[in-house]
Amino acid sequence: MRIAGIIAEYNPLHNGHIYHMEQARAQAKAEACIVILSGNFVQRGEPACTDKLTRTEWALKAGADIVLELPSIYATANAERFAIGAVRTLAATGVITDLAFGSEESDLRILLGLSDVLTTEPPEFINKLHEYLKMGLSYPRAQYAALKSLGMPDTMTDALAKPNNILAIEYLRAMKRYAPNMRPLPITRSDAGYHTTELTGEFSSATAIRKALLAGNGAVLSALPSFVGGPLLYDSQFPITQDQFGPMILSALRRLSLEELKEIPDIGEGLENVIYRAVRSKGTLEEFYEAVKSKRYTLARCKRIAISALLGITASHVHETMRSADGLYLRVLGFRQSARPLLSYMAKNASAPLILRNVDAESAPEIVRKNLAIDSLATDLMGYASGLSLRKDFMAPIIF
Repeated sequence: MRIAGIIAEYNPLHNGHIYHMEQARAQAKAEACIVILSGNFVQRGEPACTDKLTRTEWALKAGADIVLELPSIYATANAERFAIGAVRTLAATGVITDLAFGSEESDLRILLGLSDVLTTEPPEFINKLHEYLKMGLSYPRAQYAALKSLGMPDTMTDALAKPNNILAIEYLRAMKRYAPNMRPLPITRSDAGYHTTELTGEFSSATAIRKALLAGNGAVLSALPSFVGGPLLYDSQFPITQDQFGPMILSALRRLSLEELKEIPDIGEGLENVIYRAVRSKGTLEEFYEAVKSKRYTLARCKRIAISALLGITASHVHETMRSADGLYLRVLGFRQSARPLLSYMAKNASAPLILRNVDAESAPEIVRKNLAIDSLATDLMGYASGLSLRKDFMAPIIF
């Protein structure tokens, strides 16, 4: 039996995602599809446009059979940790045969070649990487420049410059280490590109869709299934935005000492000093981000740091989770009625606790309970910031 795995945020779910799911099933010849979904905060370091259970409903209506939650400690991380957490969680189900991921590059050989270089880290590459980092480039840009200077073919360096390829490469690296028997299945993006800011019809980027929704542009409906587009465009409560979290994020950062700031993942090289000063001199979240971002520290990295502070995620907690043999868990957010046999099959084959009810959480290892508490806090904070009466973790039935 072939089971396709998909790593997603669905922020929001659009026609391109439905195409991706259809292609995943077809190309893998899969009998079922399991989606691992970011929770209430996403990898860009922002709240998702709606809560995780609403997006779970979308995924099931779009064709997913089971939806699992990607723990917040991974969902709000850089590309490497995001990929490791997602791949390890999917591998822990014991049933995934194929990992289908979107990419701009259709040639798997190019992606594998880049993955091998970045995994083996040849000395000449490391030397060049450090050289460009010292010049003030961000890590992705320094990585690109180092490979370019070493004469890597344009087909490979050009692939590294595209955002979905970057995640695809990280998935391949994680699969080689944690899921060597899982088959990689790159599916070429059907829209105009990850960062495209204008609508391009039926297949538009999530960035363009979010922009159109905030502007109340009705043309966005052509890019969304009706069960997503209607509520997001016409319900004034949606989409949820980062501005609604501004006071909470600034408050969380202001409460931290310099030593505590240094404990947040992705902080280093004195960035804690920049953050400490900026958060005490700026009145809005936007002003704060403008003050701390730079050529070296990207806006996305600064946002992820801020969300980690809000959720209480520390570097030591991350290391404990990633080192622990008991750190994985399979939190089921929803499933189709027809997927009950698959869920039972997964329960028999899984190498991590299957969390469906509160009693499952209570009996899980301590490190799992710690991470579930962060996931629950994310739900509570989203409800508080948005003013919505969201379904609290373990206090609402699993989505069918």
